[in-house]
Amino acid sequence: MLVTLVRHGDARSSDSDLGDAGRCLSTTGRDEARATGRALAERGVTPTRVWSSPLVRAVQTAELIVGELEYNGVIEARDDVYPDSRPRDLFGALARLDADADVLVVGHMPYMAAAASELLGISVGGFATGAAFRIAVTSAPGSSKSATLVWRWVGRFID
Repeated sequence: MLVTLVRHGDARSSDSDLGDAGRCLSTTGRDEARATGRALAERGVTPTRVWSSPLVRAVQTAELIVGELEYNGVIEARDDVYPDSRPRDLFGALARLDADADVLVVGHMPYMAAAASELLGISVGGFATGAAFRIAVTSAPGSSKSATLVWRWVGRFID
């Protein structure tokens, strides 16, 4: 299974009655999301599923990314990608998918860094807005040696 973890693009400060949940992408964040989508397309990423946090900035990021990819499915807003969710909940959902699944997951800090770190068994440190980790999951997510890093996108590829 291939999993691409993406942190949402830069967001505006809260300017709505919805508070943090209603924060939209800034112009920079929209540019980051499109650039991430183009980068994923360049590397041949063709997701079979796209999962996003239900928060506005994550959904907007997912929409802009898939606009650059060959994906005709729906973006699934999932509570197990919420900022205060546990990566183990995401891993449980991933474990129920076919081994040939290619899942794009758009979420938040510190959740995305925690999920990448747990999958890879190492601390990945920071996770900038618009950044992506492409991870090959080889056994049950969260078990030892369950995954390997394929590449990282931080405005440029790090292989």
